[in-house]
Amino acid sequence: MAGRVVLIGEDRQVHLIDSDGGRPQALTVDWSKQLMASRWGEPAPPSTAWIWPVWSPDGVWVAAFEIPYDDDAAGPAQLQLLSTDGVRQVALFTLTDEAPLYAAWSPDGARLAVLTQPTDGSLNLHHVAVDRPGVSRVLEQGAPLFFSWAPEGQQISVHVGGRRAGRVIVRDALGDGADLTPSASPGLYCAPIWIGGRLVFVEGQSGLRGVVLSANADGSDPREVARLVGLAAITPAFDGERLLLGVAQDGEGGAYDTVRLIHLSSGEDVLVNDEPCLAFFWSAARQSLLYVRVDRDRGHLSWHERRVGAPPRALCRFIPTREMLFHLHYFDQLSLTHPLVSADGATLVFAGTLVEDDADPSGGPQIYALDLDGEEGPRPLAAGAYACVCPR
Repeated sequence: MAGRVVLIGEDRQVHLIDSDGGRPQALTVDWSKQLMASRWGEPAPPSTAWIWPVWSPDGVWVAAFEIPYDDDAAGPAQLQLLSTDGVRQVALFTLTDEAPLYAAWSPDGARLAVLTQPTDGSLNLHHVAVDRPGVSRVLEQGAPLFFSWAPEGQQISVHVGGRRAGRVIVRDALGDGADLTPSASPGLYCAPIWIGGRLVFVEGQSGLRGVVLSANADGSDPREVARLVGLAAITPAFDGERLLLGVAQDGEGGAYDTVRLIHLSSGEDVLVNDEPCLAFFWSAARQSLLYVRVDRDRGHLSWHERRVGAPPRALCRFIPTREMLFHLHYFDQLSLTHPLVSADGATLVFAGTLVEDDADPSGGPQIYALDLDGEEGPRPLAAGAYACVCPR
């Protein structure tokens, strides 16, 4: 069965489509470009564009930011909720002096965390409840800032600040509970994650050394998961028991030299990939790693797949869109909420231009779907800049 994909089309509007190309549906329309959009003698409504769509956990809603169509135009940005049946649209949150980065639904679908950037270059993390449009509160401020929702959907873990002044806190998004501080000296990594009800983060040590810990939300009962040297990326294996640990030994945001699959309880530690990669994604359904490599000499990226103990399989080469490249740089944060691999493991979606002998680079970037069980290459779904798949 084809999964549902949300995408930003070449018209910069929000669209839905099946991963096999069926059932295309426009969720938004730029009314300023439609004939008869306004009454005779009245000015047309302002032109707007959309960025960073994200599915609700149940697949009923899409949240996305509506912004002025001209990137340089002044005007507020709004976080809108769009029902996937095309009937309802709710203005949830308005930004006036902050640029929207991305939003993340809580696991219960009751609220969203919204990351924004004020004009001073710092970062703000806002909380907005679905049933209270127009009401928001700032959860945390600082830079850099990464976060993840706790499984019950009320607490949120935040890694804010650099190594010297950084910390990991667990905050009640509703403002009812006291802050918890599981780590006051975080290591080199981005987003803390939750596995089996426990928080997983990297504690800093001397130099580039760090230790991956699993602990309760308040930092009690810490258990060592792994030791490392360099920059770490941790993502869940989505089975409640295991995580993926990537390590870039230079500690400066270079390629991840290795990716390991680690069981939190048994300590089983298996090398999955030893090819340097920019980003990696685990498919629980396929029990395989999808990862992206960089070809600096030829100026493109490439998708690969690898199972434990098996050789890598090259999938395709491409040049990413700006939005796609942003996703790949912050994959450990965005893979929690903006999946690129369908829940059944059958399809990979991405945005860009293919680098193949028979590809036409003049046609502009496309949203591609790749059948991971098939022999054919990626198929274009629509012209566009960004896409992610429904989590259900």
